[in-house]
Amino acid sequence: MSDNKFHILLLPHGRQIDGKPGINLMETLMDQSIFLRSDCGGKGVCKKCRIKIVPTKGDPEFKEACNFIASEDISIEIPEISMLSSHIISKAPASLPAVFNNRFKDATGVKTFGIAVDLGTTTIAIYLCNITKGKVVSSLAVKNPQALYGDDVMSRIGAIGQQGNNLDYLQKLVVRAIEWGVKELLTSLDLKEENISKMVTVGNPTMIHILAGINPKSIGVSPYFPAFYEARNIYSNDLGFKIKNFSIQLLPQISGFIGGDILGATMAVDLENQPEGTLLIDLGTNGELMLKGKDRFFATSCATGPAFEGASLSCGMQAIPGAINKVLIKNPDELPKYTIINPSNSSRLKPSGICGTGVISAVAQLVQRSIILPGGAFKKEFSKEKKYILVPKSSSADGSEVFISQKDIRSVQLGKAALITGIEFLLKKAGLKKAEKIIIAGAFGTFIDKTDMITLGMIPSIDPGKIEVAGNSAGAGAVMVLCENNYLDKAIQMTKKIIVVDLACNQDFQDVFVQKLNFPDLII
Repeated sequence: MSDNKFHILLLPHGRQIDGKPGINLMETLMDQSIFLRSDCGGKGVCKKCRIKIVPTKGDPEFKEACNFIASEDISIEIPEISMLSSHIISKAPASLPAVFNNRFKDATGVKTFGIAVDLGTTTIAIYLCNITKGKVVSSLAVKNPQALYGDDVMSRIGAIGQQGNNLDYLQKLVVRAIEWGVKELLTSLDLKEENISKMVTVGNPTMIHILAGINPKSIGVSPYFPAFYEARNIYSNDLGFKIKNFSIQLLPQISGFIGGDILGATMAVDLENQPEGTLLIDLGTNGELMLKGKDRFFATSCATGPAFEGASLSCGMQAIPGAINKVLIKNPDELPKYTIINPSNSSRLKPSGICGTGVISAVAQLVQRSIILPGGAFKKEFSKEKKYILVPKSSSADGSEVFISQKDIRSVQLGKAALITGIEFLLKKAGLKKAEKIIIAGAFGTFIDKTDMITLGMIPSIDPGKIEVAGNSAGAGAVMVLCENNYLDKAIQMTKKIIVVDLACNQDFQDVFVQKLNFPDLII
């Protein structure tokens, strides 16, 4: 075809879309708000995005959409299992503090709806809220499609710098994903887009910059300053949303790597009224920490990496049905016991991979059973294949082994070392020897075993009774700002009481980080 134009026919519905020369099929479909599963971030590893190519003659064949680039007219079928809509990552309603709930205890009036969004590097959590009642009525989460351009914020910034139109494209990807989620939530409750009055979005500074269409390049180079700090109010149609026009409120940024997400989490756990020495950890691809001092707060961020959210792992996946979320090894020479996410309690559901809490649980078990050494390497008797099999081929959903590899263990080591080093530097800056209390926020933290975190050295050794799990507190903070304007003012005022601890410019950080790569020695 000399003009490079071609079409893709979607069967059996007969919808026809324009093909894009040189662009893989997954991205072409995303551009049309058709989202496929992408557990590996479009790296061609998970094979969850398989589609069927239906030729006019001959037998059909299956291809991974993330690796397939069409150059001529084709017809395809998308199996239901490959569609993201059949694998929504369910999110429990954000945990809202009592002081907030009491404000809406006897609220009456016309129902007004809005959307709260926690825009993460790996996952986007979307909450449909009854603003009048101050309640979350439905929620879901989807994988951030920008993962096609890298697992972390620096990769996304790098992608934008490589090609001028990548900023617009990355913005479009996340706008389409949020828009898709909003439509799914509205449809589930028989509501129309006209019912939405406004949106509040929190996230790390890079994600917020991209959403707003502002180049985050200044965050990628020293001294890592954001292009803007202030809270902003923008309109959806200006960002490319195709649904009705509504205002989108963005919270202020604290630094290049500390954003409105940790501010939202801080309000949701009521950190201001927690005891001095309380440490809030918002755990995701980018770990953000907030510590309450005597009369101020101390904040920092650390690149914990995507492993804690199930990304970049050999058999990693998000926390959806079929994901292993807990592992128990009784005998190192036998296959382990495990549990999977199975909300419908289906006896037919088999494991497909392992999510973030699952890999933490598995690696903690490997450490406790001395299957791996403190340095992270497999012991000699387990080192031949450099992996530990959790599920054999005969017992998995797709006939593939589910395992923990040496590379996966290294990813956990890098993430946990970054986290514990960040915590120690934060405590030192605040003049504290230890944390009096630890609050684990983030969807990842909702299901994690507290003792696993201590076993791996992710957090300081502390009485597990002093560790609280708060769920997706950043999302809860977005809900609070959405439903009550006073919380936006509170977030803005809070930024004036925060001291930022810059780890990137600290010469001692790397030395301590390397020391923390080892797992703690256990007395068994």
